[in-house]
Amino acid sequence: MNSKPNQATTLHRVYYNETDQMGRVYHGNFVNWMEKGRTEWLRSKGISYKELESIGVFLPVKDIGIEYFLPVEYDDVVKINAQADCITKIKVEFKYEMTDKSGEKLYARGKSTNIFTGKDGKPKRIDNEFLRIIREVK
Repeated sequence: MNSKPNQATTLHRVYYNETDQMGRVYHGNFVNWMEKGRTEWLRSKGISYKELESIGVFLPVKDIGIEYFLPVEYDDVVKINAQADCITKIKVEFKYEMTDKSGEKLYARGKSTNIFTGKDGKPKRIDNEFLRIIREVK
């Protein structure tokens, strides 16, 4: 069970290809982990990105930011927490925490704003039923 409302948690084991010459995770990989967190957050609502896109709704990143605290190394298990902080008909603002498996070591904290668009990339308002589904706390 998630400790915070509207949050999804997933685990990720660090592979060698995610590390740099110093043996630490390359900073850009944290963006990929944030996407993994968002994907699992949406899945926790009972819908996949693939299903969302099949109905003509996309959720691209508008802005993103990451603050780093501790290095992550090969074979570490990272817990990715993605929490929807603000959900409207046009956007979702996410907060992320990447920690060790126990949650004791904070590796990084991030945030992103993702907007709903059509396939053409133009902003698109979602309907009330979909808004209700993604706002529901499970």
